[in-house]
Amino acid sequence: MKSMFACLRIVSLIAAIVLAACGVGASQPGGGVPAPTLEKPVKPTEETAAKPAEEAMAQPTEAASTETLTKSPAWLDIQLTDVNSGALFRLSDFRGQIVLVEGMAVWCTNCLRQQRELARLHGQIGDTALSVSIDVDLNEDEALLKTHAHRNGFTWRYAVAAPELAQALVDEFGSSFLNPPSVPMFLIDREGGVHLLDFGAKSVEYLIEQIEMYQ
Repeated sequence: MKSMFACLRIVSLIAAIVLAACGVGASQPGGGVPAPTLEKPVKPTEETAAKPAEEAMAQPTEAASTETLTKSPAWLDIQLTDVNSGALFRLSDFRGQIVLVEGMAVWCTNCLRQQRELARLHGQIGDTALSVSIDVDLNEDEALLKTHAHRNGFTWRYAVAAPELAQALVDEFGSSFLNPPSVPMFLIDREGGVHLLDFGAKSVEYLIEQIEMYQ
């Protein structure tokens, strides 16, 4: 009996040692299944936060790439005749001034409405900007254009586009510029840069905004 109790005590002692050893192994590094490591999120600095915005600003925009279509194109030197006065002139003669150039035709009712807006414009701004109306219908002549201007009391420069100028306008702005009902118009800035304005009827307020952009 004593020997049997001794054996049981030995077995119990061995079991206790084994259990203790297992518990210690689980708490030591590398023992059992390692717990996942949680990394503390890094707060972005002002430099890294600003980087995407800087990259976006560096991309060219479509508006910036098409703002000025041409700088002092050669066709500004084509000679024209003012049907109201009979004087010869070139669009390049007005360097240092802002000039609004309208493509029109006598038969075009949209053009007539736009020219009435131009008359209102000059009633407000005087000679802050000049206006030139160019008849782009090659079937119309100077006598017909002069009658149109006098009948409506329009006193700024009116001229008939020669074929050379008509082709140059198509090359510069596309064939839509020779479609008078689309009310085509461009602005020449003080340095001779040419800027196509929106197609369609243009209010006095819109025209003043465009003029002020290039003052």
